[in-house]
Amino acid sequence: MATVFYFLPNPPPPLTEEEKAEIAALKDRPIVYDEDCPPMTDEELDELDYLICKYKTRCITKEILMAEFPERFQKHKTEAAG
Repeated sequence: MATVFYFLPNPPPPLTEEEKAEIAALKDRPIVYDEDCPPMTDEELDELDYLICKYKTRCITKEILMAEFPERFQKHKTEAAG
């Protein structure tokens, strides 16, 4: 069996004063929701928390969603076929 070594890239350089000021200015802006980014319901947030804990990842992919909620994707398949 081969040994695999993983090398992490060098850490990013520290933020410049200009970048820090830009981030500080963004903190005062309100969150704006639209049709591409609607607010999540409490139920959706609970589902997301459940999946994050179960799969120990913050990246919830379509494959994870299909495995956990297949009924949601069956509906879309039948609509596309009909």
